[in-house]
Amino acid sequence: MADELWDTLLRFHREVAAPSIIEPLRAEIAAFRDETLSHFDAIYKRFDRLESEYQALRAAVDRLEQRVAKLEERMSSVEQKLDRMALRSELMELKSRVAFLEEKIAQLESEI
Repeated sequence: MADELWDTLLRFHREVAAPSIIEPLRAEIAAFRDETLSHFDAIYKRFDRLESEYQALRAAVDRLEQRVAKLEERMSSVEQKLDRMALRSELMELKSRVAFLEEKIAQLESEI
């Protein structure tokens, strides 16, 4: 009798309980898995797009840095030219002052 009851219980479990509990659970798990995978796919697509945008921005920043470096080189050469021009101007002014002082000395010597 116990074996018969056990066999009946196992048969009930296999034919009634398992399909009504396990199959819906499997379906829910499969749906959850599909939903999770689709979310991961969307995230990976965003990462790909962000990576592409990052690369484009990095290239633009590199170009800007190169342009700034060239401008700095030009500015330093312009500053050097301006410094040389200022020195020449000061030199010319000093020469004219020396010439004026030499004339003044010559006048003073002629008066003495």
